[in-house]
Formats: sequence, C-alpha cells, structure tokens
Amino acid sequence: MTVGIVLASRSPRRTELLTARGIEFAVDPADIDESVLAGENPHDYVRRMSVSKHAAVAARHAGDTVIAADTIVELDGVIHGQPVDTEAARRTL
Repeated sequence: MTVGIVLASRSPRRTELLTARGIEFAVDPADIDESVLAGENPHDYVRRMSVSKHAAVAARHAGDTVIAADTIVELDGVIHGQPVDTEAARRTL
C-alpha cells in the first residue's frame, strides 16, 4: 500500500509538527548505525545521517515521499549523541 508521505523518524516533535498541519503520514524509523566517524565534523555528520536515514527508508517505500532529518547537540566541535536517560541529558546540559 502506498501511504504517500513517510517520516523516517521516531521523533515526537517531528510527528507533532506534521500532525499539527493536518498532514497524513506513516512513521518508519531508519534504524541505522548512528556512530560518529573518526574526525567527522558536526555538519558532515548531520548530513550523512540525514542522507543515510532517507536512503534506508526510501528503499522500503518506493514511490512515496520520505522525510528524513537529524538533530545533534554540538559543543566546541564535539558531537553529543542522544542521551540514554535523564541523568545523561542533565550531564550534557
């Protein structure tokens, strides 16, 4: 079945943004390796993640429009991944 629009993310905020605008869509997270490559700068990392997420999900949804994005926290050139719990989030902040 063709859905039309597929969000390649589990992000509650991205889901909220599309839903608030009345857009019908399906959610299919990419589930890719999000490891930072040695020496990779934040800009290149975000671009690589967005493209990789899009490619992974688009391969499963031929003909649909796939929306993929990535968000990171960067401080002094160091990329901080998603916190695994509340305490990790506090340490990052």
